[in-house]
Order: sequence, then structure tokens, then C-alpha cells
Amino acid sequence: MKKARKAAVFPLVFFFCCFLSCNELKDTDSNNNNSGRIRPPVFSKESGLYSKPFELTITTKEEYTIYYSIDGSEPLPSKAGKGRVFKYTSPIKIIDRNNPVQSNLLATPENSEKFYPHKDDPVGGYPVPYIPGDARVPKATVIRAAVFDASSGRQSDIVTMTYFISGNLDAYASHPVMSFVTDPYNLIDEDYGILVRGKDTNRGNAYLSETNTVYNFARKGEEWERAAVMELFTGDAVNRKVSLSTKVGLRVRGWTSRANAQKSFNVYFRQEHGGINNLKDFILIPGAVQANGKPVTVYKSFMLRNGGNDTEQTKLYDVFIQKMFRNREFTTQAAVPCVVYLNGEYWGFYNMQERYSDNHTEYKYGVNRNNVISFDNNELDDGNKGEESLFWDMMEYANQSRYPMSSNENYAAFREIFDIQNFAEYFAANLYINNVDWPGNNYRLWRTRVKEQGNIYGDTKWRWQMFDTEFSMGYYKGGLIRDPFDEANTANQNYELFRNLLTNSGFRRLFINAMMDIYNIDFHPDNYIPELTVLADTYRPLMADYSERFTGWNVFDEVVNNAKKYLQNIRIALVDNYLPKQFPDIGELKTVTLYAKDETGAPLGTSITINTTKISLEHGGWQGQYFSGYPISLTVDSLSGYSFADWEITGGVLTKTNESSADIELTGDLTVTVIYKKY
Repeated sequence: MKKARKAAVFPLVFFFCCFLSCNELKDTDSNNNNSGRIRPPVFSKESGLYSKPFELTITTKEEYTIYYSIDGSEPLPSKAGKGRVFKYTSPIKIIDRNNPVQSNLLATPENSEKFYPHKDDPVGGYPVPYIPGDARVPKATVIRAAVFDASSGRQSDIVTMTYFISGNLDAYASHPVMSFVTDPYNLIDEDYGILVRGKDTNRGNAYLSETNTVYNFARKGEEWERAAVMELFTGDAVNRKVSLSTKVGLRVRGWTSRANAQKSFNVYFRQEHGGINNLKDFILIPGAVQANGKPVTVYKSFMLRNGGNDTEQTKLYDVFIQKMFRNREFTTQAAVPCVVYLNGEYWGFYNMQERYSDNHTEYKYGVNRNNVISFDNNELDDGNKGEESLFWDMMEYANQSRYPMSSNENYAAFREIFDIQNFAEYFAANLYINNVDWPGNNYRLWRTRVKEQGNIYGDTKWRWQMFDTEFSMGYYKGGLIRDPFDEANTANQNYELFRNLLTNSGFRRLFINAMMDIYNIDFHPDNYIPELTVLADTYRPLMADYSERFTGWNVFDEVVNNAKKYLQNIRIALVDNYLPKQFPDIGELKTVTLYAKDETGAPLGTSITINTTKISLEHGGWQGQYFSGYPISLTVDSLSGYSFADWEITGGVLTKTNESSADIELTGDLTVTVIYKKY
């Protein structure tokens, strides 16, 4: 089905639906001879955070020999004496490699330069290589060991442990820490390593070319996936435990951000690497929820994202934007910051984020993954060969001469193949934030192949999925705003379907009200300022450590302030200029006030849905602004012990009502009081 391709810290609390012990998922084989292997070695200490240095003993049967490595290498006898692989003869001293500072083993000057494109690459515009000194790379100790029987030639599986000593994790508070361990050959070999550019002949356009001259780190697909051991450390600066340990597949991901030394990764749970096939009953990413609001507890894969365009500045733009849109009709990706160590060396912090796939769609929406078709950046991602035609058939509705959406008949036909509310809210969101790297890029949508009875998402309609939004909010323009419709009104073919839909008054109503829902709710200062403040306080100390390791400079607060500047100014320009200029029939901006009361006039703490957004009336009422040219929709939410009784309206006219829901035309400043009566 799926084609092969492509200081002040907010604590993150991990909840576990079931306990996954290290022993259950450890990269070992507890059986003696099931696979012709012998029992693995026994370590005197498990992976973890220890208060002081110690001596590590590794034991096995007396007649067997143990080999171990200290740099992630496979501990094979053939490698002994050729690097950092040794025959075990006495306890190993596990010290704090940061005090005194020990040499980098992976991020050496020679390796670090190769993590970047060649300085003479004809494309140009790449980051200047930054070579960190030993003291700029915090370190853990990684020990890998295996047992060998010289008489029979048999060996055990490899056991991998990661040790942090004393204050190694003080700077990371309660953030999750991930240790990935893999043979350095998988990372830095000229022909095979996924982190390096490879041979000097590997030049040219490293991101558009699929030829053999492309850089190693720009290559995609299963051929460029490498097996690694992953350990997830949760807890705080003093107490850490390994909550998850398994083998995984690791691939470099992204587009131009692959040129950075800190590259993004896709992480896959696969049995073929010797690990678990998928992660079940485990809350890996707090905030990731299913369509029913319950936590996502099953993962086939996830992302460690470096921030994309925002890699070196804040890493929070995309996280912030998608978090603010988490209650919209389109899909968003939850994310939390996660500190990563690679072969025992600090590799910066990443956003541990949901990764779109047919598996993710199944987990989130309850559809059958084998029934999922996904289209991603001009390519079929999930589905069968030939099913890309379903996307192009849908895009035929962009042809205004053949399918003018001003015709309600054509509009009704389009609504049968696309979730229209999803479409309206998705475009409203991207235009509100002025997403520059879209819609010609960074777009994705999905549908089911056939209908699935009893599941509203199994209706075969296309739905948008948001991702990679950081090139927004005037990111490279110092927070400068611009009219988002300027480009949409040009001949840009990526907007043709949207422009055609805007000729229909029904869609215009959905779109304008979606824009105003975002203005009044998602990006109201009462909502976005606290969210952005918390994220900035969370990311600031992490970004300081990242900058020390990867760039040597830090512009975090300046770029966060640019986001604040954009979000403040867009509110004024949107309602005073951009929307009225684009839609002459939009009417006047009116104030909408909502209350909920019982029959005696006493206020009730409940909620009400305006258009598609639920808002709380817990504090006595709510106020926003909408344009009079298009009716708004209100739906009364249920309230225990009460039933809906009536609407009290001033400044508006009911144009459509169905008991507890109504469409209201604004004739002035609108006040709506929902009246409840006791059972």
C-alpha cells in the first residue's frame, strides 16, 4: 500500500498507559540458543543518571570472551585495536566526560565539516560550517558489549547502555532526553553514512536531484535508513529512568534544512531492526490526541524535527502555530521539545512531533490504514499506483471555465469529494499567518478509498493536513505584515481552486467566518500571548544550549518578538483593510456578545459553539467581532440538568433555526442570550 519514499522551563509530564520496562524492550535476547546465539552479557548498571562515577562490570560464562565499544561501534573482535573497541578484561571506569572535558568522538573537526554541503557547491547559500570545541558538546558515556565463543564462532546480541553522571542533565529540567546509538559507520562513512555529504563528487543541487551525485544526507527511502538503539529517559534533573528502549530505524528527513549540521530525523519502529514493530499503549508525545479527544497511544513512527527554516533561530514557530490551530477542522501535529544524544554526544534539542502516514491517520481517525490515500507535495504518499489520479481529478474543479463554483450545482458536487469546512479553515489559517512556503509546497491531504460505515472520517472526502508552517508571520521580514490576498489574486496556479471556490457565496461565508474565528479565538491576544510566552520560556534555555553547540550565536528573543509584532499588527490590518478590500459584500464589522442564562436570568457556566469553534461562557459571557455581510452560526451545548428553551436576540435576525442551533444575520451589534430551563 505505501510506496517507498520519502532556566524557566515548562515541565512536560509523561503519563504511561502501561509500563514498558527496559528488560521487555531491551536490545537483547534472553533465550539461550533460539537463534544460534549465546546469552548476552550482564551489565552491573542499567542505563540511567548516576550521582557519581562508578566502575562497570560486565559478566558472562568464564569460557566466553566479551568485547565492548565506547563510541557506538558494534563491538566485534575484528574491530578491536582499530578504533574504540576493546576486549573486556577488567571493570570499566564510567566517569563524567564533561568534567574534565573529554574529546569529541563523533563531532570531531574532521567529521563536523562533512555534516555540511561542500564549500564549492554551485548552489550556494548554505550555512558556513561551525566546528564545535570539545567543551561545547555535552557528553554521556555509551557502552556496547557482546559475548563471543571462539570455539563455536557463536556470539550474543549486542547490549547497549547510556550513562549520565552527576549534573549532566541539569539544564534539561523535565524535558525528555533520547539517546540514539548506532555504529559510526552508519553516520559518517563516505559511502554509507547518512549524516555526511559523502564523496567530493557529490555536489550539485543536493535537494532536487535524485542522481548518484546527490549528497548522502539528502538521499531518501528505505535504502538510507539505518538501525539504531533508542533509549528514552524521562524524569527530571535528579531522577531519570529509561521508560522506553528498543531498536529503531533512523532516516534523515527534510528539505533544505538537511544542509544544517543538526539534521531532522524520522524514527521508525520496526521488527526487522530487532526492535518492536510499533509502540502501543504509550503516550510518547503529550498533546497528541485522536479525533475523539483521547490521547494517541500507538505509534509506528515519529519525527525529531530540527525546526526547518527555524532551525537556528527559535525552533518554536511551527510548534506554536500548529498548537494554536489544534482545534480546527484540519489535522495538526502535536510536538514537545526533546533533547537528543547521538552516540553519547549532545546533538541539540528537537521537536518530537507526530509524523503523518497511513498508520498515523488510522490511529488518529479510526479508519483502516489500508484504506487511506494520501497526497503529499505533488506525490502519492499512501495508496496504490494510479490513485494519484483521484487527486488530479479533484483538482479539475480549479478550472473555472469548466466547473464555475458560482454554480451551486458544481459547488454541491465538489462538497461531495472534499470536506468543505476543512478546506475553508485550512486556507483561512494559512492566509492569516501569511505562510510563504505554501500552497505550492508543504501541502498534504488524505481521504479513504471506500466508505467506512459508522465513521464520519471514512466518507472518501479529501481533508487537509497542516505541517512545516514556520516560514510564516513575516519570518524573514522582521515580523512585517502584508496583504495575504495579493499573491492569491495573481496568476499563481496553486490558488486556482481557492479562487474558484470564492466565487460561491456559501464558501465565502465559510471562509470569512473562519478567518474571523481565528481572529476572535485562536489568535486573540488573550489566547496567543500566554501560549507564546510559555513556549518562549520553555525554549529559551534549550535554544541557548543549542546555539552554544551548533552556531555560536543566538537571536532567539529578537525572532520571538518579530512573531509578536506580526500577530499584533495583522489583527488591525485584516479587519480594517485586507478583508474589506478583498470582499466588497462583507458588510460592516459588528460586535457579537454571547450569554447563557436560566429562566430567572441567572448566568450559567456553559459553552456554545460559534461556527465550528466551542467557546466557554464560564465567566459570564463572551465577546468578539464579525462582519454583517454573512450570517454566523451558533449551536447550544448540552448542560447537565437543563434543556435549551429559547434564543433572546438583539441586533440580529434568525435566518435559520433548528431547536438548539441557529444562523443569525447581524443587523447591528449583536447580543445573543441562550435561555436554559431546568428539567
